[in-house]
Amino acid sequence: MSSLELTPAGAQEGASAPGAATGSSESIGRGYPRLLFVSLTVGHMAQGLAFTAFIAVLPQMARELGAHGAWVAQMSIALAALGLLMGSLASGWILERAGTRGTLLTAAVVYGVSGAAGGVLRDPTLLLASRFVVGFTAACMVTTCLWGIAAEYAGHQRARALGISNATGNLSALLGTVLGGLLARHGGWPMAFLQYPLFALPAFALVLVCMKQVRPARAHLAVAAERFFLRLLPFFLLATFLFLVIFMGSTQLAFLLEEDGIKDPAIRGPIMSQVTLAATLTSFCYGWLQQRLGVRGTFLSGLLFASAALASIGFGASVGSAALGAALLGIFVGLAVPYVYHTVTERTGAAVRGRAIGVVNAFNFLGAFLNPVLLAPLTRILGVHGTFLTVAAVVALAAVARLVTMLFF
Repeated sequence: MSSLELTPAGAQEGASAPGAATGSSESIGRGYPRLLFVSLTVGHMAQGLAFTAFIAVLPQMARELGAHGAWVAQMSIALAALGLLMGSLASGWILERAGTRGTLLTAAVVYGVSGAAGGVLRDPTLLLASRFVVGFTAACMVTTCLWGIAAEYAGHQRARALGISNATGNLSALLGTVLGGLLARHGGWPMAFLQYPLFALPAFALVLVCMKQVRPARAHLAVAAERFFLRLLPFFLLATFLFLVIFMGSTQLAFLLEEDGIKDPAIRGPIMSQVTLAATLTSFCYGWLQQRLGVRGTFLSGLLFASAALASIGFGASVGSAALGAALLGIFVGLAVPYVYHTVTERTGAAVRGRAIGVVNAFNFLGAFLNPVLLAPLTRILGVHGTFLTVAAVVALAAVARLVTMLFF
């Protein structure tokens, strides 16, 4: 097993067999390669569901949780995000000690129980604590699954696997939103939280059946962890910027539509869902695109789509321009998210890869957190349309910088 754990990523970049990424023909699976691949997508699915399973019932929650119900309902989202950030930082360390199978099985159980607790707890402190735990365990599942994908696949197969994993996360987020509303319609808002154990049970069974217990080699020396962090810090900051742009669709777009007179949720919802739909389809194609355009070409394409998307939304004031911009933004999301994880797995060895994935995920959610913090003052000065156009200009400058480096460096 040591060869599986210690060989640096990319040692056999052209290989495509399981284990090639680690220089070993041994798979981390137990003889069910297709089921293993499905089990390696549960991390992103858990992360997507962490936020969306109950967002359709937030108003009902707010009405029934007392005088401060609105605040508690909103903080239930924020605490899940905080749990994801903290869990991302700790997940690499946990993976090294608990191993792939141990981490995923334990996280799936805790995820299902803490998620279901949101439907029965009424004390604000306990409810918000359960939401933090959901985010924390989802982060552990994401890191473990991404480490597993990097260990199991190499080259273009790895890029394809990462794209599909991200697509399943987007799909679970979309389905979770819809199913949460349907469950609440027939049984009240607590029923939406049943999605967590209903997801955790098959996830637990999949991992139990098809995944081996593998422990990444521990980075015993602090200098080793420091080395990868300093080396990848510029990329981590880039990931923060990319996720700040990604969250334009969820934190800013609704306010722009409201300002443009699109006040009917039945109209706003389908427009905003274009981001998720386009991201899902694009992520499925990420491996194919990366193979033909290269990593840098795919990234440049994503920046161009983002700039065009934000410009379409910023200049427009109609349902059509907003829907077009949302779809283009979804293409950017579908390219940028797999690009971030793919790059980290390619630039780190197996010994520190789990920690690096956790760190980049923390920087990702830092970008999500910074979106309203940085853009709210800008919106007060320039308005929502002006903010979209400003971010579009910044992304366009980033695309020009990337093109220059591709042509001359």
